[in-house]
Amino acid sequence: MRRLSSAMLAGLLFIGVVAAPVSANGPGTIADIAVANGNFTTLVTALSCTNLVGAVADPAAKLTVFAPTDSAFRKFGLTSNNICRLPVALLKNILLYHVAAGELKASDVLAVKRIKMLNGLYTFPSVRNGNAYINWYAKIVTTDIQASNGVIHIIDSVLIPYRLW
Repeated sequence: MRRLSSAMLAGLLFIGVVAAPVSANGPGTIADIAVANGNFTTLVTALSCTNLVGAVADPAAKLTVFAPTDSAFRKFGLTSNNICRLPVALLKNILLYHVAAGELKASDVLAVKRIKMLNGLYTFPSVRNGNAYINWYAKIVTTDIQASNGVIHIIDSVLIPYRLW
């Protein structure tokens, strides 16, 4: 198990928590937060065209989502206007590679060597030069955005499963 100094963990948590929509019942679902944020239009569109919105909107689910921003998708030439042109099976596999069962806070993510994602494959958290990463290239830029059905960590790259199909 990897140990983090309290200063390093505090630094990662200080990266900035994005305000989540809050109702009288507490924060919204992962889907509510993604829609309200405005930086996840490509992700929301992809979830919609693969019929996965319900999964991240389910109030009974407890999930951890590593959410790529619109700029992360643009690195691959993908936008909300063209992402649904990808084969549905491929896109669904990629999206499920961003979601883990259970609620993993930043400290939980960095305390393990690998995380099993909903597509059955693993991601690998690491810390380099004081920054947290998933799979050595996707920098975690914001941590621990609390949703009513889990937690969101914002990443700057799309996670690509090593086995796409």
